[in-house]
Amino acid sequence: MKITVLLNRDHETVRSLFAKYNKAGGRAQNGKKELFEEIRREIMIHSQMETEIFYPALRSTASVRAEELVSSAMEEHDAAEDLIQELAAMNGNDRHFDAKMTHLIDTVNGHIDKEEEEIFDEARKSLPEYRLEELGLEMEDRRKILTQLAA
Repeated sequence: MKITVLLNRDHETVRSLFAKYNKAGGRAQNGKKELFEEIRREIMIHSQMETEIFYPALRSTASVRAEELVSSAMEEHDAAEDLIQELAAMNGNDRHFDAKMTHLIDTVNGHIDKEEEEIFDEARKSLPEYRLEELGLEMEDRRKILTQLAA
C-alpha cells in the first residue's frame, strides 16, 4: 500500500479522535486526559514515522519544492509536539486544558490539510510509484514496532 494512503488513514484516525474529544465537550472532565493520551500516542507515532521514513525520502529527490515543504512540515511537527508536552503536564480539569487542546487540534488539522493538499501531491510527482509502495511497506513495519513500544 502506498505511503500516502497509509498516512491518510492515520489522518482519519486522528481527526476521528479530535471529533470524539470535541463531542465530549465539558461533560467528560475525567475522560479528557485519557482521550488526550490516545491522541498523543497516535500523533507521536505518526510524526515519528513521517520524520524517519517519509520526509527523508521526499528530501532525497531533486525537488526544491519538496525540500521547502518538508522543512515547513518539520516546523509544524515541532509546534504540535510542544503543545503535546504542555498538555501532558496539565490536569484535564485545568481551565486552560480545553483552550490548549483546541490549539493542538487546529495546529494538527492545518498540518494534515497541507500534507494532503501539497506534500502528497509533491511526493506523487517526485517519487516513482514503486517507491511510494516501498515506503508504505516500511511504514507498516515501523508502525508495528512503534505501537508496541507505545503500549
